[in-house]
Formats: sequence, C-alpha cells, structure tokens
Amino acid sequence: MPSTYVAVVTGATRGIGQSTADALSRRGVTVVTLGRDARSTIVCDLASLDSIRAAATEIGARFPRLRLLVNNAGVQHVRRKVTSDGLEATLAVNHLAPFLLTHLLLPNLRSGAPSRVVTVSSSLARWGRVDFEDLESSRRYNGTRAYLQSKLANIMFTLTLAERLGASDVSAACVYPGLVVTDLLRERWWWRSRWLRPFWRALFVSPNDAAVAVLAAADGEIPRSERECCFTVGGRRVPVPRRARDADARRRLWEESARLVGIDG
Repeated sequence: MPSTYVAVVTGATRGIGQSTADALSRRGVTVVTLGRDARSTIVCDLASLDSIRAAATEIGARFPRLRLLVNNAGVQHVRRKVTSDGLEATLAVNHLAPFLLTHLLLPNLRSGAPSRVVTVSSSLARWGRVDFEDLESSRRYNGTRAYLQSKLANIMFTLTLAERLGASDVSAACVYPGLVVTDLLRERWWWRSRWLRPFWRALFVSPNDAAVAVLAAADGEIPRSERECCFTVGGRRVPVPRRARDADARRRLWEESARLVGIDG
C-alpha cells in the first residue's frame, strides 16, 4: 500500500492496536483511532451498536476514502457480561462489532480502493467452535470457550466477506499476531500476579512484534484461495482452521450476525 492514505484502527490506545497505529503513522498514514478512550480520534464504545453506527457516520463524513480498516479491539471476560443491547459481550465486541463496522464503512473502502479489511484473530481459533444453539452462551458460560468462538467467527467472517467482495478492489485478511503481552487477560488472576509477569513477558511476543504481523496482513498479497487469507508472525500465510471453511456454517453465522446487529443480511 502507498504511504499516504487513511486507515481506521480499533482499540488503538493500547496493546497491539496502539503499536499498529504508531507503525502506520511512521509511514505517513493518517490513522483514525476508534475506542472508548478519550485519546481516540473518534470515541466509540464497540460494545454498543448505536455507538458503532454513530462512529461510522462520523468517519464517513470526515474520511470519505479509506484504504485500510483494522478490526483489532477485543475482550476476554471471565464471567458472562451483557451489553446495553442485551448481547453477550465477548461475541459483541470481538465479532459483531467488526461485522457491523465493516458493513457500514464498505462504501468508504470502495471509494478508497484498492483497500483492505484486516481482522485480528488468533491461532487459538483452531480450538474454537461456533455453537449456533447457544451463540451467546446464555445456558452455560465459559470465558475461554466464548473467546475461542469469537476468534473462529473472525476467520469465518473474513472468508465470507472475501467471497462477497469477489473480484473487487476491496480485499479481506485476518491475522494471528501470536501470544502477545497485552491486558486482554487482565481479568485472569494468573495474568495479574506480579511474580508471574516476567514469565509471561519471556513467553509472549511484544505488541510491536504483533504489529509487524498486522502490517504484513495489510500489505501482503492474498492468493485466490480461501485457505490462505490469514497471516501470522513473520508475515507468513497460514491455512485457516477446517471449521472456518464450512460454507454452510459461515452462511449461517453471517445471517445470524446480520440479524443480531439489525442489518439486511
């Protein structure tokens, strides 16, 4: 991608998002940061559908041409939480927010084409499963299971989006940034434990290293193969999980996601 363009990055005031935004800024990119923090270019609560719509409207008015959208913001709750819209929070922030935001910003991405949507997933998504009978974990909640489901949903969304975009100049990719030292796990006691922090820092990669993978996903060539739209550390393309390639499941997830966020599927 050329250095002079506009990019939107969600969750960009800390962790991977901040490192990605900083790296893009050093390239000369105009970075629009989106999040609850007042330091964001546009303040937006990604757990609120109304807030996402308002933010998308503001972006559309201020930045009619977008070259890059990085769906990065994420949560991992130990206990089940519900958003103001009545949605389970992990699913809402990690999957439904990028689903809706991408939908709303597609006109701007088309105007700025060639452009790309990059969604941050996880290599752990291979152990995820989308439970269509209890998508919002209302019967039995497990924080890890809900998180893995949302990360698998990110990949399924990316594959379906790429199919729907077809041969247009808007492309879609997802990225596995590695196990990263961020506060995503701040609700876990073992992550907060002071004496364990040196161990996590030694085991996990830094946000700056993770940002390199995100930029590789933004810049890398995507082959016309549904199995190779995901990038990982070092800019390598990796096959998507088998469950993500299930066309019927992806169609069902897309339709259910559209219903939950209130758009025409």
